[in-house]
Amino acid sequence: MKKFLPYIACGVLSILICLFSFNIFLKTYFNQRYYSLPNLTGLTREEVEAIDKIENVNVVVAGNEFSKYPAGTIFLQNPSADKVVKQGRTVKVWISKGENIFYVDDFVNKNLVNVLPELQKEGVKINKTSYIETSLPYNTIIATTPAQGQFVEKDKGISFLLSKSHSQAKTVVPDIIGYTIEEAREKLTEKGLIVGEITESSFDGLDKGIVVEAASIGENVNVGTVINLVVSK
Repeated sequence: MKKFLPYIACGVLSILICLFSFNIFLKTYFNQRYYSLPNLTGLTREEVEAIDKIENVNVVVAGNEFSKYPAGTIFLQNPSADKVVKQGRTVKVWISKGENIFYVDDFVNKNLVNVLPELQKEGVKINKTSYIETSLPYNTIIATTPAQGQFVEKDKGISFLLSKSHSQAKTVVPDIIGYTIEEAREKLTEKGLIVGEITESSFDGLDKGIVVEAASIGENVNVGTVINLVVSK
């Protein structure tokens, strides 16, 4: 029996070496071909880019929605965290627009053009603008719906009753086709115009959020006119 011990020991050692080598091969193969997704929720795009080996996958923004997460952070990812995926896999993320609640401040006697930047920053939709004849300057806010002191869902929006003077200021609607929503909003605001309803539609070859249609481009309209947009999705 003793004369077989060296052979048995050599056999066991060979098996251990094979197992060890196979384990190293698996780890190397896994690291080269697969990636375990980290949890991206709650992070900004900049923070995601700083994650170790995140370049192994292609992180793309699939949408922007209201959520409980702070504005500008990821609130949803697909595939979910800890899923093992092949390197080069596309990982979709959705960016939070913040909570869908807005407190209606006291906007009465303020000019709508001066109020717009705050509303647009918060993502509050402008539902409707109506006018009545008053002695106040054009576009002065007479009333809001909902009224001051109430809460409203941002995507349901606010309506305004505004002052209409006999001599209304005019402006030309700029050509914003091909611009992003943010760029178009800035150009319209500079002209004293209001971004109204934004409709999404599919357009091959275009990134998400590019303006493809806009009302009254090139026309001479009243300052404060609502301009509806169609953007790519």
